[in-house]
Formats: sequence, structure tokens, C-alpha cells
Amino acid sequence: MNVAVNTAVFLKDLQAGVPQIDCLRQLQQLALPIPAVEVRGEFFDPQQQVSELAQIAQLCHQENWELYYSVPEALFSSQGVAASLAKNLQLAQQYQIRSLKYSFGSLPNLTQQDFATLTDQINQSGVQVTIENQPNAHGTLRQMQQDLAWIRHNQLPLGYTFDAGNWYWVAEHPEVSFGQLQDQVTVFHLKDIKHQDTVLLDQGCTDWRPLLAQLPETVPVFLEYAVAKDQLAAQLQLANAALSR
Repeated sequence: MNVAVNTAVFLKDLQAGVPQIDCLRQLQQLALPIPAVEVRGEFFDPQQQVSELAQIAQLCHQENWELYYSVPEALFSSQGVAASLAKNLQLAQQYQIRSLKYSFGSLPNLTQQDFATLTDQINQSGVQVTIENQPNAHGTLRQMQQDLAWIRHNQLPLGYTFDAGNWYWVAEHPEVSFGQLQDQVTVFHLKDIKHQDTVLLDQGCTDWRPLLAQLPETVPVFLEYAVAKDQLAAQLQLANAALSR
């Protein structure tokens, strides 16, 4: 599988208010071999989200891209499961979104009925839901190991998005963390970091090629850092070369 694209590659445009559908149309014009795109919830205008998702779904169907959605929320808190999950699962079913990504949050106090309800809710939707290591105290290696062990113990149908860059914000090394967590990775976010800032591949501190080489072919890899439009093809080619082992 070729490397996919998170709309974070268009970060400057997004921060300037350019809709994600327009960013994806730029991607369409580049005619690159991309299997999937991931949009970001924090960059939707709430008043335009539904209509924009409809346009994005149509574009993805036209380009044969799978659609992923990054939710800027925690899935769990002391109050339980995020209320947004039900709505987002409905959106995912309506607009052919394959996967929703949340952060884990904090350990909830759930009953066995709560676990059963959550499991049925996700399974019946047919949508993949993952949690991601975050660049904060909830995203240390030790905490992620505990959270993922809790997920396994309770047999929840949740995947894990490994973010290669977020480890630097909690003084961890992505290579070490990957070695401990790689058997649980279902989605991979690729980025290189220098001085706690994202940079182009091979300009930072991450030994990222061995990480990609150890991923199963079924795990999608997304570029998730700002890239100038005229450099995107070269960055994808660099990452794809590491995957074509």
C-alpha cells in the first residue's frame, strides 16, 4: 500500500481558513498515487461540516480514496464515553468514513453493560475506531501500555494509531515506543521532528525507515505534517520507497 495523506500537509492553508475540500482538490490536481486521505475535525466550520463532508465523500469516491476522520476529542473521561461518538459513527456511515481517530483520554468507570453497549455500537457501525498517543501526559509509553492493556482486557473493538512525532513532547523516543507497541498498531502517522517541530522526512531526529519496514502491509501510513505543495510528491516518494521492501 502507498502512503496516504492527512490534511495536516496543508496546515498553512487550513489555518488561513481554506476548507478541507479545497485542499483535497489540490491533492486531486497533483494526481499522486494516494490510497486514502484523513480529514481533521478541528478544521471544519460547524455550520458547513455536513455539506463539506458530502463533497469530500463524493471526491473520495471519484478518486478511489478511503476516507479517515481525526476527531479532536478524547474517547473516555471520568463521565464515561464521549457523547460525540454516536454522532460521529452516524456521520461515518453516511459519508463512507472508514475510520475515526480519538485520543484515549482518562480511564473511565464503566459497567459491564457499558462495555457491551460500546462494543455493539462500534461493531454494528462497521467503522474502525482508534485511539492515538498524544503529546501530553496521557501519551507516555507507560500510559499507552496501560490504556491498550485495559482495552484488550475489556475486549473493546478499538485500534491504535501510532503517532511517530508525538513522543518527542513527552520526552520519549518513537523507536523505543514502537518496539513496545508495534503489535497493536492499526494506523501509523508518519512525521519527523527536530527541536519539537515537524520537519521534512530525513531533516529531523526520527529513524523512521525501520519503523515502516516493520509494519504489516495492512497498516495504512499517513503523512501528517505541513508540506509545501511542490515538495509533497517527493515526500510521498521517499516514504513509499521505504514501504516497498
